[in-house]
Amino acid sequence: MRDGWTWRPPRSDVLLSLRWAAFLTVLFPVAYLTCNWITARRPAHWKLWMDWELGIPFVPSMVWVYLSIFVYFFLPMFALREASLNALCRRLVFAVLVSAAVFLLLPAQVAFPRPTEVPGYETAFRVIYLFDLPGNSVPSLHVSWSTLFLLTLREPSPPWLRRVLAAWLIALCASVLLVHQHHVIDIAGGVLVALAARHVIRADGAWAWRNGEIS
Repeated sequence: MRDGWTWRPPRSDVLLSLRWAAFLTVLFPVAYLTCNWITARRPAHWKLWMDWELGIPFVPSMVWVYLSIFVYFFLPMFALREASLNALCRRLVFAVLVSAAVFLLLPAQVAFPRPTEVPGYETAFRVIYLFDLPGNSVPSLHVSWSTLFLLTLREPSPPWLRRVLAAWLIALCASVLLVHQHHVIDIAGGVLVALAARHVIRADGAWAWRNGEIS
């Protein structure tokens, strides 16, 4: 069956999506929090931001855009069939593992101070700060996963929806800056990791080098 949006995805694809979601729900915190624990204890962190970035305003309402990444987990089953679902999720795994390696090799410092009180958004920021400790900065996995979801979902989408998805990705990338969770280089790194994942894992989920596509 070809990819395409539907309100009634095949039961097998729903189950496949749920299995992948369960696996990724375990993989992400294990890898991310382990790296956080290690990098938080490193004596030095890299300064990879530009001084002008410290003038970027803090816009707490953008936290809802930031957290909208969780909506993505429910969308692929409505647009992608088995091969594409497997390809997307293998790319997400690739992004986690590559990013974890970079976190350990290049622990970067986030320059933005974290506000102790964010009136009206306390719960949202409390959740973010619970998991997102300084150290796992570059590349931004938030951006990597968002990019992979959006680029994959746009392929079976009509033109109007492609524009919506593009705007959503731009807003998500802006949100990581405006809630002061990342710097510009983190965003660029996240996009590069996503593009690398799409390059080494084909649309059918196979490794590209098995067919000689990567020399």
